[in-house]
Amino acid sequence: MFPTVAGYAKTPKTKRMALPSSTPVDGRTTTAQGKFLRVQLLCLALIGVQRDETVSSRAIFHVCFISMVIMDLATILFALEHANDIALVCDCLGPTFTAYLGIVKQYCLSAHRVELWNIIETLRRLKDYAQADEIVSIERNNKIDRILATAYLVSASATGSLFIFAALAKGFYKLIFQNSIEWGLPLSLSFPFNTSQPIIFALFFIWSSAAIYIVVFCSVSSDASFGGLASNVVVHFKLLQKRLQDTTFTDNDENLKYLIEYHSLLLDLSQKLMSSFRVIIINNLLVASVLLCVLGFQLVMFLGSTLMLIYFMYVTAIVIQITFFAYYGSLLSHESEAVGNAIYCSNWYEATPKTRRILLQCLMRAQVPVNTKAGFMVASLPTLRAILNSAGSYVALLLSFTD
Repeated sequence: MFPTVAGYAKTPKTKRMALPSSTPVDGRTTTAQGKFLRVQLLCLALIGVQRDETVSSRAIFHVCFISMVIMDLATILFALEHANDIALVCDCLGPTFTAYLGIVKQYCLSAHRVELWNIIETLRRLKDYAQADEIVSIERNNKIDRILATAYLVSASATGSLFIFAALAKGFYKLIFQNSIEWGLPLSLSFPFNTSQPIIFALFFIWSSAAIYIVVFCSVSSDASFGGLASNVVVHFKLLQKRLQDTTFTDNDENLKYLIEYHSLLLDLSQKLMSSFRVIIINNLLVASVLLCVLGFQLVMFLGSTLMLIYFMYVTAIVIQITFFAYYGSLLSHESEAVGNAIYCSNWYEATPKTRRILLQCLMRAQVPVNTKAGFMVASLPTLRAILNSAGSYVALLLSFTD
């Protein structure tokens, strides 16, 4: 019996697989397991989403959640107060939608905490069933995932830092060169009370800066987690394809039973992964269309100014977000369907009628790829292209309303 998402049973010993051990064999394996989703798990802990919920994690979760809600409401109030100025409205729409996405991502990650860690644990244990050359492929994939997740964290943090630095630089410039004291918050925020008092303003400046990084950690923990988990499932689909092509099928072969259970487990993992992230994906793809439109408009408006760098970094971070879901969603769909081609390329024609009937059932199941649809949108590269094309059209429309 192959391991399921909830637990693991002993697998029959065959010539093409090794039994997993509950304890890592050497230090290299321990280190590799410790690096698996290291960036994502760190960001999840920073927003209060951990495997075992504790008092401290609940406190962190609520502080982060409330901070993003207040940030979202403050940007909406600013937009309402400046509804007649399209430039100011666009200036606050970016943080408004980004904070909304942060709220959705943190809530969904917390709601699917159990499923998320079951998938992580399953992928860790699946590595114990791999052969030496397959472990090399898995570790190479995880290394690439760490690089991508780290780059995403750095780029998103740099974007938030630029907003904070721009607010400080503007205040110091007016203080030194214009002899005027005029400080502003990193984001366009409005509150129903006066925040101009020095102590109150300093507190709100620190809070808004922290809220920016909270949104960053929510984005990285969600988007990079989906990418890391999906890429690992994709690697196992590729390993399954190779095993199917290399296996010589005979009647009552335990290897065939193992491969069918392997295939079923990967399909189950894919379904659970999509189920856990489906709400995040549909919100991310929809909001990204609006964000790219607004940020593209601001990028064009501030061409040649120092603010251009901020909005360029912002646009880059949003594109990376939707690329995680679109690219890995396409890979999941493609590689799950490619299992059918692997069966066709095996020596099925030399197998007994009984074995061929079993392979035919597996082939028919593989012809239905993993469903990456979220609502009325599909997490795929064509969707990414459509979002980028529509964003460019809307930017041109917004520019037509300005001088």
